[in-house]
Amino acid sequence: MEGSASGVMARNVGAVWLPLVFGSLLLTSALGDRIKVGGNVGWTPNVMNYTEWAAKQHFYVGDWLYFVFDKHYYNVLEVNSSNYETCNDGEFITNITRGGRDVFQLNETRPYYFISSGGYCWNKMKMAINVQQHPTPAPSPSQSNSPPVMSPQSVSLSVVLVMALSAAFMFL
Repeated sequence: MEGSASGVMARNVGAVWLPLVFGSLLLTSALGDRIKVGGNVGWTPNVMNYTEWAAKQHFYVGDWLYFVFDKHYYNVLEVNSSNYETCNDGEFITNITRGGRDVFQLNETRPYYFISSGGYCWNKMKMAINVQQHPTPAPSPSQSNSPPVMSPQSVSLSVVLVMALSAAFMFL
């Protein structure tokens, strides 16, 4: 009787943990990149043109902008295009500022505009970016003698399927 109770308990633990493991595997491949705004410089006045810096980057839906700055002097506000052009901080969309090490997720395919208030926008603390969908990988031409190559996503999915099948057989 004890042996069967521990067997049921082991199956129940597996039933709880397996979805968590599988979910984390799938979630890892779905998360975006964290992009530190300004690279090593961070978000600071009179150092660089952030819009020119951003033009050399790729921003995709799901990516996270990571703003690093001195919270005692600067902030980060999301604004519309006209407020970006005029450095108007009175009608911001979102105040991203929390503590000087702040993140903002890019959830839509569209242009985004960011400024720092208190006049710092006029000192180059402003950035415009254009967010795109992740490009779909082009199919590579197959060679008849070479084995097929699996993408990281298909490998993750294969691992999940194998583990799910193993778990299903465990309950039989």
